[in-house]
Amino acid sequence: MLAAPFIAANAETAMRCVERAAGNPLFLEQLLRHAIEGADAAIPGSIQSLVQARLDRLDASDRAALQAASVLGQRFDRAALAHLLELPDYTPEHLLARRMIRKLGNEFLFDHALIQEAIYEGLLRSKRREFHRRAATWFSERDKALTAVHLDRAGDAAAARAYLEAARVQVRDYRYDAARKSVERGLEVASQQPERFGLGNLRGEILYHLGDMPSALEAFARALAMAGDDAERCRAWIGCARVKRVINDLDGAFADLAHAESVAVSLGLKVEESQLRFLRGNLSFPRGDVESCLSEHRRSLELAREAGAVECEAEALGGLGDAEYMRGHMLSAHRYFESCIDLAHRHGLGRIGVANQPMAAITRWFAGETREALGQARDAIDQAKRIGHKRAELLAHNAAYICLHGLAEFAAAADHASHSLLLARQLHAPRFEADTLALRADINRLLGKRTEAQSDIQNALSMARATGMSFSGPIMLGIAALISDDAAVRRELLCEADTLLAAGGVSHSHILFRKAAIEVCLQIGDWDGTDRYAAELESYARDDPLPLAEFVVACGRVLAAVGRGRGNDLIPELHRLIGEAERLGFLIAVPALRSAISRIEQEAMRRASPR
Repeated sequence: MLAAPFIAANAETAMRCVERAAGNPLFLEQLLRHAIEGADAAIPGSIQSLVQARLDRLDASDRAALQAASVLGQRFDRAALAHLLELPDYTPEHLLARRMIRKLGNEFLFDHALIQEAIYEGLLRSKRREFHRRAATWFSERDKALTAVHLDRAGDAAAARAYLEAARVQVRDYRYDAARKSVERGLEVASQQPERFGLGNLRGEILYHLGDMPSALEAFARALAMAGDDAERCRAWIGCARVKRVINDLDGAFADLAHAESVAVSLGLKVEESQLRFLRGNLSFPRGDVESCLSEHRRSLELAREAGAVECEAEALGGLGDAEYMRGHMLSAHRYFESCIDLAHRHGLGRIGVANQPMAAITRWFAGETREALGQARDAIDQAKRIGHKRAELLAHNAAYICLHGLAEFAAAADHASHSLLLARQLHAPRFEADTLALRADINRLLGKRTEAQSDIQNALSMARATGMSFSGPIMLGIAALISDDAAVRRELLCEADTLLAAGGVSHSHILFRKAAIEVCLQIGDWDGTDRYAAELESYARDDPLPLAEFVVACGRVLAAVGRGRGNDLIPELHRLIGEAERLGFLIAVPALRSAISRIEQEAMRRASPR
C-alpha cells in the first residue's frame, strides 16, 4: 500500500494506482481513504482522480444521484435528492452498498467532505446550475437561507431577493449573525435598486440589534443614499433616528423624524407614521416632556390599530407605559407594560416583549413587589441574552440592581451594576453609562468604598452635564450628597436638584431624589428638611399612590420625630414599618428603624435609672 501523503501529493503515481485497481473495487476504496487521510483542506488532483474512478464504476442513474447529492452538501435527505433527480421513488441503496455514502438517522452522509467536494467540483457548470435551481425550488417553502444559497450558486438574478427574505426570517428568529451574512452576500450579488435598498436598510437594523451603533448608523446612512423614492427615504430616516436615540443624539433623531413625518403623512404611510411617532414619544422620555410622550404614543397606537399592524400596536402600548412612568403613574405604567408583553407573546413578537420586561419589573418594584420584580428582572436578563438584545439586558440588570439594593444584598447588586456598565459602553450610550456609574457609586458607598464611590459619581455627573441632566440628574445629585462628608456641599447638591425638579423631569427623579434627600437630611440632623422632602414626595405621588413613596414618607417622618426627641409613643409605628419593610422588600431601611427603637429604649432606661 502506498503511503497516503505520497498518494495525495503525486497525481501521476495515483493515476497508475487507479489503473491497476480498475478490477479491484476494495483496493480502490482503500486507496481513496488513504489519500483523504493525508490531504489538507484543498482537493488534491489525486483525490479528484480517485473519486472520478469510483464514479466511473457506477451506472448512469447512481452516478447522477451522487452528483445531485453533492449539490445538496455533505448531508442530504432522500426526498430532496429524489426532487433533484426528478425521480420521486428514488432510493440510494446502491450508493450505500458501494460505501459512497452512509446513513445518519433519517438522513444520508457522504463518507467524507472531500468526496462530496470532489464530485461537486467535477460537475459541468451547466449541470451544476440546473441542480441548484431544482434545489432552490425544493427549499423555497422549507428553508429561506438554503433557497438563497442555491439561487446564488445557480447564478439566478432572484438570489438577492431570496437573501433579503432569508435575512428577515433570521432576524425574526434572533439569528443576527446569520442575518448579517445573508444581507452582506445579498448586497454583493444584488444589481437592482429595490433589493440593494432593502438589504442595506435591513443591515442597519441587524447591526442595531447587535448593539453596534456606529456601524448601524453608517448602514442606515448608506441606505438613505441608495433610496429610490420618498417611501424608502422615510424608512431609512426612521432607522437613523432609532440609532441616534440610543447614542443620545436627540436633536439629530428629532430632525430625522421630521423628515420622515413629512413623507409618511403625505403618502399615507400609516405603519411608518406609527413607528416614527413611537420613536418621537421615546425621545420625549429622557427630556422629561410628559405631554409629548403621551400624545405621540397615543397617536402611534391609533395608527397601528388603523393599519392592523400588531407589532406597532405592541410597541405603542409599551410607549404608553413609558409615558405613564414618566409622570409617576407607576401602577398604570405597569398595566401598559404587561399588556404590551401579553400582546407580544400572543403574536410571537419576542423582541418587543423582552424590551418591555425590564420596565415591567421596575414598576413592580415601585409598587412594593420587590421579590417578584427581582424574579422578573432575572428572567428578562436571560431572555435578552438569548436574543441578543443588549439594551433590554442593560435595563434588566438595572432592574435587578434596584431590587437587590432594596433587599440590602449589596454585593449582588454591585455585580449587576458592573454588567450594566459594560453593556452601556458596548452600546456607545453615554446616558446609560452615566446612569450606571451613579448606581455603582451608590453601591460602593454602601459597601464602604468611599473613594471609588466619589470617583464614580463625579464621572457620572460629568457625563450627565454633557448629555442632559433632566433624565437622571437629580438622582445623581442625591447620591453625590449621600457620598459627600461636607455639609455645605451636601446642601448645594440638594439645592441644585431642587432647581432641576422645579423645571420638570421624569418621575423616577422626583421619587428617588427625594428618597435620597430624606436620608441626607436625617444624616445631618435636619429634621425640618426631612419633613419638607417627605411632604413633597407625598404630594407628588398623591394621584397614583405608591407603596414605595408611602413607605419612604412614613419612615422619614417617624425618624425625624425620633430625632426631635419623641419617645415610646413612636415604637409601635417603628415596629409596623419594620414589618412593612420586610413585606415590601425594602430591607435597606430596617437598620435605621431598629436603631431608632434602640435609641428610644436606651433613653427611656437612662431616664428611669436613679441618679
